[in-house]
This record gives sequence, C-alpha cells and structure tokens, in this order.
Amino acid sequence: MALWIARRPGDIWFLLPAVLPVASFTPWTGWWLADESDLLVLATLGAAYLRWGWDVWSQPAAASRQLPYGVCWVYLVLPPLLVLGVWRGLDDARGAEPWAALLSDLWAQGFYGDYDLPGNTLRVAKSLAWGLLLMPALYRWGQGAALRLARGMVAGLVVVCTAVLWERCVYADGLDFNEPYRTSAWFWEMHVGGGAIDAYLALALPFAWWAAWVARRGWRWVAAAALLVVAIYAVLTTYSRGVYLSVSLALAALAVLLHRYRIVSPDRSVWHWRAIVCLVAILVVETLTVLLGGSFMSDRLARSGADLSQRMAHWQRGVALLRTPTQWLLGLGVGRLPAHYSTQTFAGALAGQVRWKHSADGSTQAWLAGPAGPDMRGEVALVQRVPLVSGGAYKVRLGVEVSGSARMALRLCERHLLYAFKCQTRLVHVPLSREARITGLELALQGPDLAPPRVLSGVRYGVLSVTVLGSDESVGLHAIELLDPYGQQVIKNPSFLLGERYWNIIADGNFLPWHMDNLFLELLIERGLVGLGFFMVLASGALAMTVRGMRRYSPLAPVIGVAMSAVFVLGSVVSFIEIPRVSIMLWLLLAVSPLVIDD
Repeated sequence: MALWIARRPGDIWFLLPAVLPVASFTPWTGWWLADESDLLVLATLGAAYLRWGWDVWSQPAAASRQLPYGVCWVYLVLPPLLVLGVWRGLDDARGAEPWAALLSDLWAQGFYGDYDLPGNTLRVAKSLAWGLLLMPALYRWGQGAALRLARGMVAGLVVVCTAVLWERCVYADGLDFNEPYRTSAWFWEMHVGGGAIDAYLALALPFAWWAAWVARRGWRWVAAAALLVVAIYAVLTTYSRGVYLSVSLALAALAVLLHRYRIVSPDRSVWHWRAIVCLVAILVVETLTVLLGGSFMSDRLARSGADLSQRMAHWQRGVALLRTPTQWLLGLGVGRLPAHYSTQTFAGALAGQVRWKHSADGSTQAWLAGPAGPDMRGEVALVQRVPLVSGGAYKVRLGVEVSGSARMALRLCERHLLYAFKCQTRLVHVPLSREARITGLELALQGPDLAPPRVLSGVRYGVLSVTVLGSDESVGLHAIELLDPYGQQVIKNPSFLLGERYWNIIADGNFLPWHMDNLFLELLIERGLVGLGFFMVLASGALAMTVRGMRRYSPLAPVIGVAMSAVFVLGSVVSFIEIPRVSIMLWLLLAVSPLVIDD
C-alpha cells in the first residue's frame, strides 16, 4: 500500500475509501484504541509525505496544487478546537488524579480500553487528527480527485456488499426476512450498537446510483446495476428506518439532479433510459419483497411511535448532562459522553463492565462486573471469536478470583457480531471459598451440536462470551480455556500472558450509554456550541461548493453533494462521529468538495 502511494500519490483519493470499510480486524486482534485503519492512514501519510519531499528535492520548480484558499480557515480553527476538546476530555477523565497518573494509565492501556475510560477521548479525536494531517497531501495531488474518490467509494461498496451477502447467507439465510437479524457487515464498531453501517451506506449509495447512471452498455452497466441491487439489499437488511428515509431521499434527489444537469451515459441512447427504468422497477420489486415478505420490518414500523418517544427521552437525558455555561459552550470533552451518561442517568447505567488489572509481576487479570443495579436491561460480556467444529459439547476451564458469591453465564454461540444463533451455555454460581483464587474449574457446556457439516452453516464462526449476571457482583479471570469436543484448546491468549490481546467486549440489549443517536446532539454534548457551530459552518461550506460545481456542470458535484446531504439527514437519528472509519470517509467528501468546481 505504501509503495503504491509513493509511486502514485494521487491514488490516496481512491485507496482510502476503497479499503477503509474493511480495515479493521478487531474481533481477532482485540484492538480498540487503534486498529488496522490507523495503520492504513499512517502508511498513506508516510508514503505521501515521503514522495512530497522527494518531489521538492528533485523537482523544486514542479507545479502542484496547494491548499485551496477557501479552506485555509480550517487550520486556523479546527486544530485549536481539537486540542481544547482533547484537553477537556482528559481533564474530565482524570478527576482528582494528577496528570502523571493519567498519562501512565494511558500508556499501560495500549491499544485496549473501554468507552468510559480516558482512552476513549483519544479514540474519538483521532479521526479529526487524521483528516487534518491528510488534507495537505490530498490537495497537493488533487487533480481528478472527485473521480478517483467516486471510484474508491464504488470499490469500497463492492467489498461491503460482498461481506453483506456472506453474512446474510451464512448466518441469517439470505431470503429470510422474518428473522430479527440486522446486517452489520465488517463494521465491528457496532459491538456496542450504533449506526456505523447505516452512515456508510448513506455515504456510498449515491455513488452506486451514479455508476449505474453513467455506465456504458454491456458488462459495465450490468456490473453497476448488480452492485446497486445488492447495495439496496444491504440497506433493506439493516432494517433501519433512518437509513431507509435518507437513502430514498438521496436517490430520488440524485436522479433529478443528474437529469437536470444532463449527466448521462456516454452513449446517450434510448437503450440507456430503458435500462434505467428496468433497474428502478427491479429495485421497487426488491424493496417490496423485503418489506412485505417477512414480519420483522412490519413489527419495527408498528413500534415507530414508541421508539421515537424513547429516543426523544434519550436525547433529553443526554442534553441534561450539560449543566454549566462552560459545558454548554465547550462541551464535556471529546469522547466523554459514555462516562457521563452511564453514571448520571439511571436508564443509561452500564449493564456490566470489563476492566483489565495489570499486576506488578507482569500478570494480567480480566475483572468482570455485573449490572450497575438490579433489573437492569442488557449485558456486557468478555468475548473471543473462535472456530467451531461439530461433534458434541465444548468444555470451559476457568481460573477465577472472587470476593464473594457471583453468578456467571458462559456461552459459546454461532455468532457474527450482535446476534446469536445456536448456543451451548452454562450458568455457574461461584461461591466464596476459603481461598479467593480458584483454579482448574472445569465446566461442560450444554446445548445443541454446533456448526453441523453443511456448506454454509459449517463456516460459521463462534463467539465465547463470559458474563457476570448479578448486580454488585464481580469476578476476576486469570485464565480461561475452551476445549472442543475432541479435547483441543482453541482460545488464544488463555492466561492473559499477552495482556488484553485477542479479547473484546460485546454489549447486548442496552446500547444507550455508548451513543446519543443524533450526530448534532453528540457534537453539542461533547464539543459544545462552539464545536457544533464550526461543524455546521464546515458542512454548509462543503455543500455550497458542490452547488457551485453543479452550476458549472461538474459531473460529480451532484453525487458528492447528495452523499453528504444523505448522511446529514441520517445524522438526525444516528450518531457516527465516534466511529473513526466512517468519520474519515465523511472527511474525504468534505475535503473533495472545493475540487469539484475545477474537475
């Protein structure tokens, strides 16, 4: 990747949107604070700036694009706001601790952590930091940027659609629309809920529609039409009412704009219009098949009124976190919403916690706590993704430390991310013994045979999860092994000798603490009126640039403008600023908007 960018630096515009949708292997690595998407951006930055330095040294008089004058203000405003937001977030997180202790904790945390810890400030802030670092390189090689970006978005959507088809066929049956299963593809950030795939699809679908609209007849048009059909299937199987609305409005608006500004297929034939009409008819039939061919979406639509009331109550609780004039002006601090919401609202109290304890001898323990109070909805589990084999029951071997009796649930389920299918389970009551540390506790899981020898279900992955069920209960794990029916141990890092590596958490049943479910309110709560105001100025300026591009008949200005508008409409019911991969892709669209005028 770095060699490619060093040789063809203008392809930054293509590679980032093409690879970012799958640039995360969190279920396998356990990484959280940073992941493969950060490695991708770092490699891109290193190669681009190295090439820039070589060009300046070897061809000092060579012409290149500079930072557009209309966006220079970004570097006067956003870096200070970013530093202020990070400082407020870390200052809020440290409480009464000295700064040295906070920095030591962050260093010890490494790539791992949790959403209510100080590291979440750095995790959320990095997308804006990456965007600011990328912009000079992006604009230096800005020739043809809009077309490269559009092709990159189409390539990324191809990869996401492939992941959607694999997920639906393997886990949910591709044509079963009764099963309460919502597609998540490769967006592992949704392990605590959220709208990562919703925001991505809102950004990407206009580019698929554009590809079908302008493709020549033959295999190119067939491929573009097939991509749009599968992409609409991905949208429909998210069962997200917000993305339904935003994508519908976006595609309708884009069709009008493409026609209005005479952006058509190069052949300009009658065949092209007939093909578009047939494609629209196929999409309508596909939509009706999913919506009317099963009960899940009809049940969700029937609950729309109640869900809206609950969401509005959620928003009110979130805004109520702002209690002082300074908080209203500057926010709570970047990444601090989960910590405040989970401790200051009863409905948002965490349904469990996982904390990592590093001892002086170098050993690591995972401390699992139950819900913050009785009758709390949902669970938080320590998990690891494992391969499955058929043949009987699995066994779990535990080494635990307890300070009192505790109830635990051990589950091994056929699972992609949030939704579990067949499971082998075991409920365990760990009593207080004379010795608080218990080793070699072996338990046989109970349930059906997993991964039967069929073509699709046989390739399902499994997820081992460990949950503490009771409130005010906690268990320290210092070892956990999973033995398959043939006695083979399949867990990676079973004794935590490598720290938190390969382990992750999954929330179930309660996703309120982690998201505001409104982009603009989340910006207000974490970054205040100042941060929200400058975001609105940036977004409005980018949209204005695309309007100017449309007036000059720039072929991609309508697509980029509609894609940004779609994600902003979706932002009224979904928050995604806390998801770095999606935020970077939005940043690319904002950055390319001044260039559509010239392309």
